[in-house]
Amino acid sequence: MEQFDFGTATILFTDVDDTLTTDGQLRPETYQALWRLAQANVAVVPVTGGCAGWCDQIIRTWPVSAVIGEGGAFYISKDADKKLHWSFWDTREQHKIDQANIISDVQSMAEGDGIVFAKDQPFRLVDVAIDYNQDHRMAPEQVASIMLQLENLGYRVKKSSIHLNISKGNFDKSTMALRLGEQLFGLTAAELSQQAICIGDAPNDESMFSQFPQSVGVANIVPHLDTMTHKPAYVTSERCGGGFVQLADHWLSQLQ
Repeated sequence: MEQFDFGTATILFTDVDDTLTTDGQLRPETYQALWRLAQANVAVVPVTGGCAGWCDQIIRTWPVSAVIGEGGAFYISKDADKKLHWSFWDTREQHKIDQANIISDVQSMAEGDGIVFAKDQPFRLVDVAIDYNQDHRMAPEQVASIMLQLENLGYRVKKSSIHLNISKGNFDKSTMALRLGEQLFGLTAAELSQQAICIGDAPNDESMFSQFPQSVGVANIVPHLDTMTHKPAYVTSERCGGGFVQLADHWLSQLQ
């Protein structure tokens, strides 16, 4: 990280679970780092597999410019009057139909596989989340089997540090980041790739690492690297929120 050159970057796309949070909690020093970046005019945009309900409170209470949720299914922005604006990848109606179909297909698998939906599923508007490493534990081979079955049904399956996120459609974290960059910041894909940094911790951040050359992984990404095609350019020495603080400290030191 000491060699990381932030150049003229003004935007930070950050994963949330196990990138901002540490052992499930947002620690004071990490939240303070978000504020320090925002006060230095860095536009912080969380990009999470987390549910719509979680994203609603993030945009209302954190010092962020926007938030991308459910793995790229939508983004929420806020105008000068603090009114929220939701932008879905597809129509809300189509997403609702797709979500119902996914739930039905997952439930048909559940008897034999012991599948457990994430506790936040009632607060999701687009995707479906299976808990494999949050409140419920699954063996790696079971996770791999479930992913394969769902992919064979034509669904997109992304593995975060805690959930399997299942969706229908051609969106992911990076495609929605590009759409947000154009609609909110007026930047082309090439311009955004030069002006944005991204940081993450898991295989579901691969599309971001692929899109943004100035990419960072927190230290807890290391066990996943051998299975990833697109890897971060840099890795912090600290894990989770501590790694995020490292990134913020280096960035702010270069702005002084």
